[in-house]
Amino acid sequence: MNSRSFVVITAFVSTAIAIPAAVSGQVAVAPSRGSTLSIAHAIALQGAGRDVTVAGRAVVGSGQLQSSAFDIAIQDGSGGIRIFSRSTQPVVHVGDSVVATGKIKSYRGNIELAATRVEVANAPRRPVLPLDLPIEQAVIARHPGQLIRVHGRVAGFGRSEGGQYLRLRDDSPTTHRILTVWVPANHGASIDLARIRERDSLIVVGVVTSYQDNAEDPVVWQVVPRDAADVQKGLEPSGRSARTVWIALLVSIITGGLLALARLGTRRQLRTLRETEARYAQILALLPDAVIVHAHGDILFTNPAAAELLGLPSEQTLAGQPLARYVHPDALSSFSEDEALRGTPPFARAPRPRARMLDTAGNVVDVEVTMSRCVYHDRPATLVLARDITAQLRYERDLHALALVDELTGLQNRRAFTLFAEQELARARRHGSTPVLVFADLDRLKQINDEHGHAAGDAAIRLVASALRSIFRETDIVARWSGDEFVALMVDGSGEAALLIAGRLEAAIATHTPYDLPYVVSASVGASPLDPALPLRDAMERADAELYAQKKRNRRSKIRPTPIGIDAVQHVR
Repeated sequence: MNSRSFVVITAFVSTAIAIPAAVSGQVAVAPSRGSTLSIAHAIALQGAGRDVTVAGRAVVGSGQLQSSAFDIAIQDGSGGIRIFSRSTQPVVHVGDSVVATGKIKSYRGNIELAATRVEVANAPRRPVLPLDLPIEQAVIARHPGQLIRVHGRVAGFGRSEGGQYLRLRDDSPTTHRILTVWVPANHGASIDLARIRERDSLIVVGVVTSYQDNAEDPVVWQVVPRDAADVQKGLEPSGRSARTVWIALLVSIITGGLLALARLGTRRQLRTLRETEARYAQILALLPDAVIVHAHGDILFTNPAAAELLGLPSEQTLAGQPLARYVHPDALSSFSEDEALRGTPPFARAPRPRARMLDTAGNVVDVEVTMSRCVYHDRPATLVLARDITAQLRYERDLHALALVDELTGLQNRRAFTLFAEQELARARRHGSTPVLVFADLDRLKQINDEHGHAAGDAAIRLVASALRSIFRETDIVARWSGDEFVALMVDGSGEAALLIAGRLEAAIATHTPYDLPYVVSASVGASPLDPALPLRDAMERADAELYAQKKRNRRSKIRPTPIGIDAVQHVR
């Protein structure tokens, strides 16, 4: 890989893995001042998982730090903090009095308030003056989120896909302290650091932020200016006059200094390029996501994470092999240059689909794929960033299961019953069948709770749930409908089978009831066919009304009726 190709590829990877997560919420009225905390107190509650409310003067207005999201900074007498939101979009000007509520979070080493509501108070604007600080990390680290002003000399600058940066050093001949001035690519103001030259004396005003790429990396403190007026050239240090500059220039011309400087600049560029290449090679080696560069179906380059993902001892063994060997046949289009990147400009990221890859043993690995066009050894290629999402999919499946299960009984909950019953009614309409709805009510639950406690009531509910689970088939849908109500849908039910449910449930309750239980557990059961032609809600309401009317007639007669059809209500015990 030549140096230019390597820098392009690894710069994309650094950008792809640094996409921040979105923050959701709605604008709401700010809470009362009685619940407002100082900014320093709120920051101390980081990790508590609770909402906090802070108030202060805005030192950065909306749309300045970021053009694509709500990102401001406020400060009070105790400190400052950045406030971030993707959905809350009030208009905030510098000097506004702002009240914000949300959780204190850390994003890449920077402490910020993920706001769920922000309000601008109806008060006069009072701009906050910047605090003059020396270029010293330990001093600046004590003022996160605050507006400061520093004075230094440019020691280096550059540009990446993430934005622009320059480094300021103090004028001390012994300490050589360094501070980074950072302008992100999505900055809301037009700030061009290209007009700055090395060794220029600058006065920079901006908000103090911090950055930490990995947990083991040191925290880097930096200043983000608000607009172009915050970056101004300062006075030249004493002792350097225009005459001295002209004399030095004249000497350089006479002695052939231009040639020497050109050679020195070339060496410096080569040294910087080698350092950059080594740095990005280290990033690729430590990157947890698999990086694969391929062209015309052949793998050209991978990082160690790709070899680990595919079960190979070294990434060198992948070079030259066909990519299709490690891609599931159903996911080949997700890795195809023509399919995935059609219509996208060079170096633009395509959508991030989920796909499947195959390791050397033939095992399927679920991945999330990000692709982009790139140049490798001066020829067009495709860069693939594959992230293993096996654990994420398992977590999503667990969350889905938890959302459909009743916590007390282990049966499906009301949401799950509605979802699956809708599907069964659609199937019944296609096949001309009639599912049977069964309702079961736990008798005297309030009396059990009053006389024996709520723990006994929960035990009675679980007992009826276990009995219901034992008498229905796996193809039937059994759920807890409400506190003491259960519902089941016999997908292949019949009138004769429905009439036997009451007796079977009575026997199942007797089997599951402990011999020393101090109270009697019984349930009322009813069955009714569901009309597949109706929506689920209307069909259930009609069946429930028929069951309730029958149950009411049975209570009036005070006798146990002989069932005539599957609409009859059966009483257990």
